[in-house]
Amino acid sequence: MTDVMAMDAVGQADAVRRGDVSAVELTEAYLERIERIDGGLRSYVTVDPEGSRGAAAAIDADPSTVALPGVTFSIKDVDDVAGLPTTHSCDLLADNTADHDGPVVARFRAAGLVMLGKTNVPEFCTTMTTSRLNGVCRNPWDPSLTPSGSSGGAAVAVAAGLSSAAHGTDGAGSVRIPAAYCGLVGLKPSRGLVAYGPLDGPAYFQTSVPGVLTRSVRDAGALLDAMAPPGPWTPWRPRPFVDEAGEALGRLRIAVCVTPPYGGVHPEFVEAVRATGRLLEELGHDVEETTPRWDLLSPANGLPMGGPEPATLVELADADKVEPRNVELVRRLATITLLEHSRHVEAARSATKRFMAAWDWDVLVTPTTALMTPSAELVAWDTDSATNTELLGEFPSFARPFNLSGQPAMSVPIASTSTGLPLGIQLAGRHLEEATLLRLAAQLEQALPWDDRLRRMAAAL
Repeated sequence: MTDVMAMDAVGQADAVRRGDVSAVELTEAYLERIERIDGGLRSYVTVDPEGSRGAAAAIDADPSTVALPGVTFSIKDVDDVAGLPTTHSCDLLADNTADHDGPVVARFRAAGLVMLGKTNVPEFCTTMTTSRLNGVCRNPWDPSLTPSGSSGGAAVAVAAGLSSAAHGTDGAGSVRIPAAYCGLVGLKPSRGLVAYGPLDGPAYFQTSVPGVLTRSVRDAGALLDAMAPPGPWTPWRPRPFVDEAGEALGRLRIAVCVTPPYGGVHPEFVEAVRATGRLLEELGHDVEETTPRWDLLSPANGLPMGGPEPATLVELADADKVEPRNVELVRRLATITLLEHSRHVEAARSATKRFMAAWDWDVLVTPTTALMTPSAELVAWDTDSATNTELLGEFPSFARPFNLSGQPAMSVPIASTSTGLPLGIQLAGRHLEEATLLRLAAQLEQALPWDDRLRRMAAAL
């Protein structure tokens, strides 16, 4: 079982299909590990032993019918899983139990994934993964440090070996930055790729999209296939995303950037990106160091990440009952007008068109985040709004632009800091060119494999 749990998700699915291990055995092993380890990490806020065992047993009846049979998975506590609370880490929503699966969760189930539970988030996903309701989530590489946010619990669950892969959402780097700090692959797809049709999906234009956190590049492709299955609402593609990781990659034009849109960047991150550029040249690509026209996206900066969603979850009269750092946010979103939102949307679309007109590369390479992994205690739940904003200002500087533009971007853990912590490198591409990112990420994974480092860390917990 230890050998199977050391595999990536695609490898585990193959093992279940072959009969080397059953989905039930795999699920039990992960449930035992969660029980034994997660108390000090706090990656999960809800674990569902009964539901996950039942799902695993159903998969064992015929594992050949699904893409990822028996692969254990977690859902960020912002999406609905039938029978489980969706709390957004807010006291007022502690008993907010879902009566059905959300559309992305239903797709993950259809792929054969076993939902172990819901992972930790900051209240309304606005900061590092700490909250009054669900406590402090800690980075398994060093529990004194944070995994960041807002998909912090998801990142910790995968890095610590408490699930094979995880769902996250990314509105300003919330998949990619925790992935970078926890030594994982974090994929944010193009806005609109994960399409829902006319009956489901977000009510408002937003910068936040569903994403995944995984141990390997092919896992990211396989889970993107699950999130965006072929159908009438999904752009055509010549092959499954999981197969892109093994496809040949031609000569790309690649830009390397170490200048963020705002704020500073740690020197070790600068050197890691430049070293990645040198490696890409050795791999046969045309590489130049340059800086995109970040300023062209500035008019879109005022767009709320998820529309007025936090204000739709609590009554305005209860705004003062949310955490201090979020009171002003809830009040502001509760009063946003249709005209204001329409202007935000037009600003984002116009800025994106200008930004893409100046985009002149196949892939842009940057640090995923500008700063070293911060303390788990950096932002307490009772921090006031102004201090919260000041403390978090520079963290998403390289990630946030691609939420505004809607481009695909992913973090890969090919580098390390001088103290041995993971250091993520971000790859960003043109809209709907996830295949190019997956191919390039797989090439980097082969050149600088990271799984042994991750496996050794998890084994030491």
